[in-house]
Amino acid sequence: MVPITLCVPPRPGELCAPVTVELAGSQTFLEITSRHRITEVLPDEERGTVAVTIEFTDPADSRSVHVRFDLQEADAAVGGRSRLLARYVHGGRSMAAYGTYLGVVSDEN
Repeated sequence: MVPITLCVPPRPGELCAPVTVELAGSQTFLEITSRHRITEVLPDEERGTVAVTIEFTDPADSRSVHVRFDLQEADAAVGGRSRLLARYVHGGRSMAAYGTYLGVVSDEN
């Protein structure tokens, strides 16, 4: 898989920490660093879940952003900012996993 970013890719040589998140619902919202890359997407067609490995940069050096992951039927409409991560079959239905950048996390002070 070619690494995908929903915002900004890490700088060349920048250290990243990989974290794997299991997406089990139709939508999952996360707060992640703006500089990141998605390096692995593994659908579990039997369970209908998708494991996504995201490599994060140091949060002290990168702003936090909100992203949304969607697990939906493959022919469903998606927004222009959504990125296709994987296609798979679950329960005889063609499904797709998408990631979408939603915006920068605002400071509450």
